[in-house]
Amino acid sequence: MPGRVTVPECGCRIEAATRKQSASQSVAAKALAVDCDTAVIDAAEAAGGLAVRSRRPGDSIRPLGLMGRKKLQDVLVDRKVPREQRDRVPLVVDADDRILWIGGHVVAEDACVTARTRSVVVLKLIRNGEEGDEA
Repeated sequence: MPGRVTVPECGCRIEAATRKQSASQSVAAKALAVDCDTAVIDAAEAAGGLAVRSRRPGDSIRPLGLMGRKKLQDVLVDRKVPREQRDRVPLVVDADDRILWIGGHVVAEDACVTARTRSVVVLKLIRNGEEGDEA
């Protein structure tokens, strides 16, 4: 990081950039106020690297603010993602294949920014045809 990856099967790309986190100016709060296609995660959780993949049977996540785990399928249904589009939702995973962000939808509790966070990774989902798209 920083970097970007194009995901043709999802019709998008994901850009990642690192930023310092300061107590006086929360990068996470600013990014989340912009739109749901931006996620901010603790850089320590991405230290081993990040990858983007599509869903697999049995995938689950600890959504931000939820105490337990939830099946990815249930998250997508709850978010009213049409069945034919669910395989096109990009998943950002860490080196251990834990889902840290369901692109455009949910950040994982495992990757949330806290008061102890020193730097963050800002993830941006850019769908083909949207502003900033180079394809």
